[in-house]
Amino acid sequence: MMKICHLVPAAAILAAVLPHITPVQAAAAPANAEAFSETAKHNDLDLTEREDIARLDARIETRIRRLCTNGGRDFASLRLERECREAARSSAEVQVRLAVAEANTKAVRLAETNDASPADTPGA
Repeated sequence: MMKICHLVPAAAILAAVLPHITPVQAAAAPANAEAFSETAKHNDLDLTEREDIARLDARIETRIRRLCTNGGRDFASLRLERECREAARSSAEVQVRLAVAEANTKAVRLAETNDASPADTPGA
């Protein structure tokens, strides 16, 4: 699981990537509001496969839209929503890359530690 964390102050967006990948958790704090978070699980996905990475991206995008929607239709509200989405995507992108790299590293380690028996090798 992975975490996405971002804060939305009145005029600027600050993005913070949590150092360890656990559930995908997105947090936002609009001006004068409490922080809140969303979680997107990915333990059912194989992040060595493109299709599963695309599924994770879709899950994250759904949560980002839910987190950043503020209901306003004026220019300032739309700008804050856009900035919130951009910050959350940026934060998530880093974490997804780390999760994919970790999954690929684990796959390589698993392949290296599984010794093939002579019966697995034809002609040996």
